[in-house]
Amino acid sequence: MRRLDPMKIPAYAIAGVTFCAGMALVTGLLEFDVPARVRYIFGIVLILMSIYRFLITYWKPKPSKWRRLTNVEDEEE
Repeated sequence: MRRLDPMKIPAYAIAGVTFCAGMALVTGLLEFDVPARVRYIFGIVLILMSIYRFLITYWKPKPSKWRRLTNVEDEEE
C-alpha cells in the first residue's frame, strides 16, 4: 500500500471540495440567479476539473532517489 504524502492532502481536499461544489450546482442545492443551462455547464466543469486534479495528484511521479543523490552541476565542471 502506498504511503500518503503530506503534501498531497491539500490537493485531495481541493479536489473533494470542487467535486462537491460541482455536484451541488448540478443537483440544484446551490441556487444562483442564472439560467439553468449556465449552472449545469459550470457544475460539469467543476466536476471534470476535480477529477483531473485528483488524477494528476494520484499519478504524480515520486522524485527519483538517484536524482536526489546526484548533482548535475558538479558533473559539468
